[in-house]
Amino acid sequence: MLVFKRRNNNDQTLDDMVTSEQINRKLAEKVLSTFDSCINNALSTKAKNKTTFKAEKLRAYRFCDNVWTFVMDNAEFKDNIRSVEGKVERVKFVACEASGSKNKTTHQ
Repeated sequence: MLVFKRRNNNDQTLDDMVTSEQINRKLAEKVLSTFDSCINNALSTKAKNKTTFKAEKLRAYRFCDNVWTFVMDNAEFKDNIRSVEGKVERVKFVACEASGSKNKTTHQ
């Protein structure tokens, strides 16, 4: 749930700034949008490691509006760069196609 934690922390901080009138709502939304775009770009171009996982139980899954959601119990992660020990009691993955990432074929 790292992404959700990040999003909640950013949301809370930006909401506090909007409430105290340090920034307006439109700027807060632009900050979140820019952050998401930069993170997606960095992950697709700079991330070199691969992480695999195995869970004891798939608690729930859903596909709605081109968004997959998986909730798993007792998930164990393995990373090819660093050691990851222990199990995560519950993990939720939400996956969707990034905008502009449609499979495009080019003809030469």
